[in-house]
This record gives sequence, structure tokens and C-alpha cells, in this order.
Amino acid sequence: MYKGIYIAMTGMTMREMELSAVSNNLANINTTGYKRQNFASKLYPLLSGKPKEPKALYDNARQQTYFGAQYIDLSQGNIRKTGNPLDLAIQGEGFFAVQRGQRIFYTRDGSFTRDSENYLVNQSGFRVLDENNNPILIDGNKIEIGKDGNIYVDGNLVSKIKVVNLEEIRHVGNSLYEGKEKPEATGQILQGWIESSNVNPMNELVQMIQAIRNFEYAQRITINFDQLAQRAVSEIARI
Repeated sequence: MYKGIYIAMTGMTMREMELSAVSNNLANINTTGYKRQNFASKLYPLLSGKPKEPKALYDNARQQTYFGAQYIDLSQGNIRKTGNPLDLAIQGEGFFAVQRGQRIFYTRDGSFTRDSENYLVNQSGFRVLDENNNPILIDGNKIEIGKDGNIYVDGNLVSKIKVVNLEEIRHVGNSLYEGKEKPEATGQILQGWIESSNVNPMNELVQMIQAIRNFEYAQRITINFDQLAQRAVSEIARI
């Protein structure tokens, strides 16, 4: 019975993690460049009588447990036209790099502007980096940015915006991410466009309802096992 309670409780924990991911997605429906967090879990059988098996968590284990993990859905969000020359969208793979202090973050949110020193920055004031990890200075009037990231100011090539792929990607808030850089991305930059989040609110609501139901099922099972345990203790006490 106690093993049954353990299995049900791990199932409840997984559903709680799933609800956390869904809630975060719904909160960022309108966040430019946001990539939804997905969650997957399954029942993992612990192998009995095989202590040398690397997947066995316990020697001679006979119970089962749930395990799961969140991952980021990198699918393309809708791209909409703004006409603003400093609004940039990546069509295809890749992330922009922005810097705050000594830390570098990555984003698909290309709603850029210029700060008081004419450096290209995002909406939080983080400076956008070029392919050499240097801030991009834009001092001029006519700004043209090619699909390859080359930046021309008043007809002169001044910089090339950095676009990279990431592995071991982690969401750190809003549309900012951290991760390890991979070779240069193949995505193309579209000037005068921005990318919306890739969250589908209807799908998220359906997933939330299903997760709540599964949580309730696991909760009922836990209560039933607990009642059976109490009954067993009472029966033993009478003997």
C-alpha cells in the first residue's frame, strides 16, 4: 500500500510541474519572441532483482515511479510586420545575443531601439551584440539590416548582428534564455518585423484541464491507499 501511495504521489508531483509550465505559457502569450515550455512524463518501471542494471534506482526494487522533464518548444511563432527599421525577426533557427553587465543572454525578441549613446538595445536596455560579442553602435539616420545580419548606416557597413544556435537552453524570464552556443544559425533576419510567442492558448487550456484531472485522480488514489492503510492497522490491532 505504501508503495502505491508513493507511485500516486510522484504522479501528483509530475502534474504539478506540468501545471507550472502551462501557467507560465499562458502568462507569456503576448510576450514577443517567447518560446513555450512543454512537459513530458512517463511511468518508469524500476527493475527487480537486477542491482547491476544502471537504470535501477534501488537494488531489488519492485515499485514504479513517475519521472518527467520540461523542455522548450523552439517552433516558429507568427511573424508580423511593424515597419519599424529596428524591429527584427529571425525566420528559422537562431537567437540574438544581448548583454547585461558581464552576462550574455539570448532572445528571439527583436523589438530593439537605441539608447542615449546610440547603442542598439532591447526593451530592457540590454545591449545587442555583434558577431564578435561587441555592442552595436548605430550613429546615423538611414538604417538597413540585411537577411545575413549586416547592418548598414547611411550606406556604410558598420556591423553584423550575432545570431546563434543554442544547446542546453534554459528559460530565465520573459523571452530571455541561457545556453551553450553552437555554430552559426541558418535563420534569416527580417527587418521591420517581430515574432510573436508560439503559445496556442486553446491548446494550453486543454492541457491544463487534463493535468488538473490527472492530479485529482492521483489524489483520490492516494486517499484510498491511506484509508486502506488505516483500516489494515485497525484490523491488526484487533487481533
